[in-house]
Amino acid sequence: MSFSKPFERRSRHDRRAFPRYAVDLPTHLSINGTSAPCHVVDVSASGALLRTDRRLGIGDRISVDLPHCGPTIGTVVRLTPSHVAVSFRGLLVVSKLYDQPANA
Repeated sequence: MSFSKPFERRSRHDRRAFPRYAVDLPTHLSINGTSAPCHVVDVSASGALLRTDRRLGIGDRISVDLPHCGPTIGTVVRLTPSHVAVSFRGLLVVSKLYDQPANA
């Protein structure tokens, strides 16, 4: 699996501190001890865009089980009818999502 090119910054008003990478990673999120399936649609060092059927609210604290990174804590910062934007508590090393096991 490889990274896509980072999204191009659309304008000088785009205040993203880190590039986003388009991905399609099936995984799970957890909120209040309840797990739900989700897909990571794009990811950056500071957050991710998820697709899930689980109802969430802005400000909800969730854990996203990211491959090779484990549970990653974040806060829901934006909702659309089809996606959830999450801001991570710390910075994610995006390349770890694609680390291969030593025996691969």
